[in-house]
Amino acid sequence: MLQKLLADYVRRKYFGLNGNPIAVGVYRPSVLAWSCARRQFHYYKLFHQRNPEDIPDDIVLLLGGGVVFHRLVQSFKENGKRYWDRIEIECSLKATVAGSNIVLTGHADAIKGDTVYEFKHTRSIPWRKPKFDHQLQANFYMAAIEKVRGVVVYTGYNEEGGLSIREFPILFSDWHLEHLITRAQSLHTWLVHDTPPRCSCRDRRHEGAVIL
Repeated sequence: MLQKLLADYVRRKYFGLNGNPIAVGVYRPSVLAWSCARRQFHYYKLFHQRNPEDIPDDIVLLLGGGVVFHRLVQSFKENGKRYWDRIEIECSLKATVAGSNIVLTGHADAIKGDTVYEFKHTRSIPWRKPKFDHQLQANFYMAAIEKVRGVVVYTGYNEEGGLSIREFPILFSDWHLEHLITRAQSLHTWLVHDTPPRCSCRDRRHEGAVIL
């Protein structure tokens, strides 16, 4: 029962847009941030025009496994008051490719003051700087909300099995934004022409069967 409730929550949060099917032309930063373009292509080919409720629970939970930790951090309070100014902020940007309009849309995890926060749950927390794909996501939300400061927040387990949190402040970067938009434009072209890009993974895991 509880797993089903979790799956339904993740399905609403990560699949489709406001209950509508996943659509070519509407791209999520969380998917565009994946390093392999072939994986991005598979995602949209597999789920295009499928209603969120038709996607199996095991797939939903695989792609949204960090949602429990998101909700934990988003629930923080300080002196009895909610710590964050806003959470789950819907935001989007528009772009064009070959005369067609596309939309990049997603939800920023939280805002406090003039800073946008992006939460990530990972087995191995970085030490020096946030991962590149997470910088791309955070930078998109900063651009869409028109903020220049961001923080990527990692939650994970330490060697003793306890929960650890590490924060990495970042500043808005035009280069990161343009890079993400270029990824969306390329992905849209591949999807429209039904031409899968080359898998860039070392083991070429996405060249054969459709896997995520």
